[in-house]
Amino acid sequence: MVPPLIATSVLQTLSAQQTEQVKLRVCGTLSFIVNTNSNTTYFRDAPLLARYRAELWLDARHDSATPGTSMVEVDLSTFTRSVPLSTYEDYRPYISRFMENPGLQSSVSSLLAPGLPTFIAASSGTSRSIAKYFPKYAHLKSMDHAAVTSMAVSIPELDGATKCAMFGLQYAHTLDMLDGQEQAKVIPVSFGSAGIFRGRSGWKIENDPEFVKTRLSGHVTPVAVAFIKPYYTFLFLHALFAMGEPSLTTFNTLSITLFSDFVRLIETHWEELLRAIETGQIPKLEGLDVLRPHIQAHFCPRPDRAEELQRLGVNMRAVGWLKQIWPNLTLVTGNTTGSFSAVLPWVRDCLGPSVSVRNVAYASSEAWLGTTYNPESGGNLYKAQTTEDVLEYLDIDQPENAEYITQAWDLQVGKKYEVILTTRDGFWRYRLGDVLEIAGFASEDGSPLVRFSERRNAVMRVSGEFVSEAELHRAIGSIKDIVGRVTDFSVVIDDRWFSQRYRFLLELEGELEPSEHSPLYLRTHCDAPSTGMPFLHERQDLGVGEPSVRILLTGTFGEYRPWRIGVSGGGSGQIEVPTIAYDPGVKDWLVGRVVQESGDGLRKI
Repeated sequence: MVPPLIATSVLQTLSAQQTEQVKLRVCGTLSFIVNTNSNTTYFRDAPLLARYRAELWLDARHDSATPGTSMVEVDLSTFTRSVPLSTYEDYRPYISRFMENPGLQSSVSSLLAPGLPTFIAASSGTSRSIAKYFPKYAHLKSMDHAAVTSMAVSIPELDGATKCAMFGLQYAHTLDMLDGQEQAKVIPVSFGSAGIFRGRSGWKIENDPEFVKTRLSGHVTPVAVAFIKPYYTFLFLHALFAMGEPSLTTFNTLSITLFSDFVRLIETHWEELLRAIETGQIPKLEGLDVLRPHIQAHFCPRPDRAEELQRLGVNMRAVGWLKQIWPNLTLVTGNTTGSFSAVLPWVRDCLGPSVSVRNVAYASSEAWLGTTYNPESGGNLYKAQTTEDVLEYLDIDQPENAEYITQAWDLQVGKKYEVILTTRDGFWRYRLGDVLEIAGFASEDGSPLVRFSERRNAVMRVSGEFVSEAELHRAIGSIKDIVGRVTDFSVVIDDRWFSQRYRFLLELEGELEPSEHSPLYLRTHCDAPSTGMPFLHERQDLGVGEPSVRILLTGTFGEYRPWRIGVSGGGSGQIEVPTIAYDPGVKDWLVGRVVQESGDGLRKI
């Protein structure tokens, strides 16, 4: 049975008592962060905090206290009027000190937060940016409620549950911190998910040589698979162990796209997987190397299981066909929102109605922002946390400065805000760039309930016209009845003509059948006044030509993820398909997989 997520009801407004409760939690969290981090290098030196340091020192002197030496009662109004918005560039010069390897412990100790970080999270970046690094420090477990709750739901401890947890534990490299000439600490640089899972479970890198030989209780895949870097090999090994276990109940993944790639691999490598299960021999795969003995030790011949699977005669086009392989399967977890959501309808068809698909958390490399509030809401409803880091909200209809920040208890339902973070890891009023829509408030404690809407300033400029990612997603939704189910897509600027135009690159479920709708122009099927999408039409006044559609080879985006991992060094399950592809390398790679196009008529190329 799938464990329930705790959710009562959604409030549209807060009572005076609930408002006060939320305010007390947020102010208490802010007070803790200020008192904890006020003796760090960044707090003492950063120009960003100069005014706040001065005002806080005056407040502290008035209270006969000094920041960093005793607890200071933090006044919210002082914080809000004197701390401006920040971006990653405000922290880059400080964080770069960690990359001086070997580095001196004295140069980075208590840099952003007290002590040394337990790991440094590397973001995978987007097609337009390089990776960013976020030092992550140890915190009081009593303040990790959102993260602990989310992880408990993501990998639930159920009696008799058999899990396939598709997470990576590998790290890119380590940083040696020196105390004089002696090594004081080794800090791993990894993706946030790997560092979080290691930290929560107490898995230290110095224990990896022994840890890699084990398999955790209730898990079908040995630990060594979590250290595999090549994407295809990672998926193949999970498929091998999962298919060999008929009692499997749960799949835990970082994103639903990783699970969809996993299912695609089973479809395309069915016979090869069955042969390996029958013989108990893992085929030659890229990246196994020294890990092969540790994985092979847990993989035994299962001719009976191979014969059973062969005898099933699985129809991979039938709804719920995965339940034929795993009759006890009840739950799949993973990020299902934003760019990950495109594959969700197809995944649900493969699973069937009896299997729950659950998005468990709203998180980023910078912070753990909240937990899924209601699994039946489609996954995109989160309870924003109020007790770990401070979340503030910048009205997107107002100028982009701190004067227009709204606090959690003053939010308006239905409005959109950019989330602003002040974290225990030493970031101050940091612009995350995510735009959230306020859905209401949790009746049990008044916390905001939010839906992810889009990335702020993630817009596409074609000649003189600007279009947001959200508008591009709506455009794809408007043509689904014409082209069929779109499993994923990206949009590029087509500049081969005198007038620039939008080129939609779509991957479809199945073949695109010729119909009376060809030639396939978006403008023919999208009425601008009713859809609010005038950009789907030729705009001669702005120098924008007719938009076009290109159909990609089936499996393109499944191949894109391992390709992008190889290029950028991203982690399995963390690579997103860019809604807007600006990077020339990404654009060329995608366009090179076009098999059908619109124009003077739909045709094979």
